[in-house]
Amino acid sequence: MVPADALHWQRVTKLAVTIAAFILFVIFVSLFPALTAKAATPVILDSLPRVELSGHIDRYDDHTEKLTLADILDPKNAIAFTHLKGNLNDGYSHKAVWLRFTLSRTSGFPEEAWLRLYPPYLDHVTVFVQTGRDPSRTSSWRQIILGDHIPVADRPVPDPDFFAPLSLPLETPVTIYVRVQAISSLNFGASVHTPTDMIRQTDTNILFQGGYLAIVIVISLLNFIYFIRIKDRLFIYFALYALAVSINYLSISGILSLILPGSAHLISDYLADIGKGGGILLMSVFLTGLFASELTPFTCNYLRLMAVIGALTVLADPLGFYIEMAPVTSMGVLFLFFVVSWLSYKAVKNNKPGGMVFFIAFGISNLGYFIHFLQLLGLVPLEWWSINNIQYASLLNIVLMTLALAERLRESENRAMAALRESELKSLELATERVATERQQRFLTMVSHEYRTPLAIIRSSLDIMELQMSDQRSQDNGNEISKMKRAVQRLVEVMDVSLEKSRLSDSQEKEGVVRTLLAPFMAAEIEEIRSLWPNRSFLFALSLTDHAINAEQHYLKTALFNLFDNARKYSPPDSPIEVDCYGEGEEVFIRIQNQSNGILTNETEQLFRKYQRGSNSNNTNGSGLGLWLVQEIIYRHHGTVTFEKTYTDVVVTIRLPLADTTKE
Repeated sequence: MVPADALHWQRVTKLAVTIAAFILFVIFVSLFPALTAKAATPVILDSLPRVELSGHIDRYDDHTEKLTLADILDPKNAIAFTHLKGNLNDGYSHKAVWLRFTLSRTSGFPEEAWLRLYPPYLDHVTVFVQTGRDPSRTSSWRQIILGDHIPVADRPVPDPDFFAPLSLPLETPVTIYVRVQAISSLNFGASVHTPTDMIRQTDTNILFQGGYLAIVIVISLLNFIYFIRIKDRLFIYFALYALAVSINYLSISGILSLILPGSAHLISDYLADIGKGGGILLMSVFLTGLFASELTPFTCNYLRLMAVIGALTVLADPLGFYIEMAPVTSMGVLFLFFVVSWLSYKAVKNNKPGGMVFFIAFGISNLGYFIHFLQLLGLVPLEWWSINNIQYASLLNIVLMTLALAERLRESENRAMAALRESELKSLELATERVATERQQRFLTMVSHEYRTPLAIIRSSLDIMELQMSDQRSQDNGNEISKMKRAVQRLVEVMDVSLEKSRLSDSQEKEGVVRTLLAPFMAAEIEEIRSLWPNRSFLFALSLTDHAINAEQHYLKTALFNLFDNARKYSPPDSPIEVDCYGEGEEVFIRIQNQSNGILTNETEQLFRKYQRGSNSNNTNGSGLGLWLVQEIIYRHHGTVTFEKTYTDVVVTIRLPLADTTKE
């Protein structure tokens, strides 16, 4: 049989191999266009309002980052351009890349057009548009500077995307060079738009981005309200995570240039890193709390590692190590997608409230983020997945996660309502028990008052009879009178026990505690018991000297009387009852042992419950309060009482602290 740990690592190894194979496949697919590159063909602009330039672009890599337009126009460099099968997607790189494409319009396309460059988080973009007839001269080219590091006022139009104006002669090819460089991921795509379509593109983008931000802000506020309502930190973590994601997209979507046109170029990179790193940090903390019961030591440590990576990502741009940090962050997030998917699957398997919604939410967002991060690493072509698609996935994830957390809120409220109902039932039970106790106390008070007078008369009459009999020297009559007096004493004891049960329930009722030497106290009790039941054998062993306890003597006598009475009733008539008193450490022990006549071992704990009687008590009178009363009295003396069943005997052991060690 294969050990569980070995099976676990086999599964992990298979998963890692699968992930590696998938990434290699994606890399091969992304590199395949470069292996089959051909020269770019001119783009014919006809009747379509929008034309994508993917597949019509040539590239030249400037590793020195110093080449100018004049260097690029040099014939030896011009022929070094290679064709891009799709769009530029080089991942994280410091190098500068020159791109070239040619446009030619027909009469169906307007002369004035707009060149759109994306994604909107490109750092440095310089466009050179051919305007003269001699392309070898730099004066024949018009320069337009774009990028999110350029003030919005210096752009041709204030727009979330980068737009460059074009003037295209009829059926005359116009060549355009674009130099791009980024401290983040180096991606580039381009399209040509008619003026009408450019306005439509801008309006749609602004509407979408504004709606996205509005929904995220509302959801964040909703989770803040949930947090205030039930004080569950998961809601505050998720609310802050949603805000961090919105801050990131606010920057990389270009919408920040419309909100803060005067400073967007200064803070866009910082906000993007704060949003990305903060989102990773908060999501890691959120997942740790959300899937606490599903975490293993590995996944728990990985989430902690991702929290650290998130914090470092926030600091990467200000401290100047973003290029080195970005691949680490991306690869960490890529693996995080698999960890989250596994944890959400386990949540579904464990029937966690909202588990299926969490699984779907993370599945959707993980797919979008997974492709996006592969794209940032240069492993997936840019045209496969746009930034808007990522926002769709992110928004759907946030909405579904909020619904799942709302389910958590509903479960919390249900538990609170159940606890409230249980509390109300307990309050009702306590009120009912209080009324019953008051009635019992009134009854016992009445009985005590009514019985004491007749008992006192009987006792006085017996005393008189005993005096008269003593003159007649009749031994038999004297014994009978002694029996009657003991019976009366027993009735008094029964009344006292009943009253003690009532008084013990009143916490205000407390007899004076006195320092009591246990040896003479127990000797007196044994003598009294022997006189009450002269036909029973009580074997008394005393190993005490000056051991003293703090005792409420009247209560302690009642407890001992109940134990002796039980030992007498539930043992064979001819069997002895052994009583042993001894000291050990800072405690004294009173041990009462008698032969058993049928008590079951599994009943010993239940016998101390109120109104509970043993299975061997069918032929004896009682209410099931005796041992409960004993336990209450011993607890009152800061001691313990235990009930043990051996093969033939029953042993009750009382442990009481010595007077000098009792804690009041």
